Amino acid sequence: MITATLGPKGTFSHEAALKFNPKAKIIFTETIREIFELVGKKKADFGIVPVENSIAGSIGQTLDYLNKFNVKIHAEEVLQINHNLAGFGPISDIKTLYVHPQTKEQCSEFIIRNFRNAEIVQTSSNSKSAELVSNAKHKSKGAIIPLMSSKIYGLKIIKTNVQDNKFNFTRFFILGKADSKKAKNPKTGILVRPSNDMPGLLYGLLGEFAKRKINLTKIESRPAKGKLGDYVFYIDFAGHRKEKRIRGLLDAIAKNFHVKVFGSYQRKY
Repeated sequence: MITATLGPKGTFSHEAALKFNPKAKIIFTETIREIFELVGKKKADFGIVPVENSIAGSIGQTLDYLNKFNVKIHAEEVLQINHNLAGFGPISDIKTLYVHPQTKEQCSEFIIRNFRNAEIVQTSSNSKSAELVSNAKHKSKGAIIPLMSSKIYGLKIIKTNVQDNKFNFTRFFILGKADSKKAKNPKTGILVRPSNDMPGLLYGLLGEFAKRKINLTKIESRPAKGKLGDYVFYIDFAGHRKEKRIRGLLDAIAKNFHVKVFGSYQRKY
């Protein structure tokens, strides 16, 4: 089995891939788009992509590519995100801090308190942050990275769990050419785009869920990549697409919306 995920080694995406299948051969990519392409062209059996962080919010690229590519959501994984300060010396000696932009956002209070006068260098990945400090081999350099990265690059953990919020989780989608046929606690993801603009359209859409007592777990609007003010809605909800009530829901929505079903899968949270 081949799994594609964001690289290099030591990223949270790498951890999510190992959590999904520790025995799979892993292909590391530089972009989220490459993962969709590899799965779409059947050069990878599965792809692991981040879709949502409990603090930073949704990953827009992932949502957009779900609409663009012919792949399915096969499963999901939820990973607790623990950031650690690593390097070769104490905090007081660090004058340059390497940090990925999302990591910086999730550890902003810690960085302000401890590195107000330090140079903050943003990197392309957590693993890149670790690599730069490892190559420098100097106590004036530090990085905020996952535990896996510190082990791969031989860095000392100076302080653990430096994220601002302990309830920091990232949800990943497992992409495949097919979704999950059965699930004990299923969830379905769809995209809907209005066929015509009219008053009460969103109210009517939500009403189709309410009248069937189907619980929405997520709804988010995104630009439709067309004219200004043209939006699509990404919706996750409880239930499997093969259930009678879900089929009825999708048929009802299709009267006023274009609907794309991303797939049904086992809920992990």
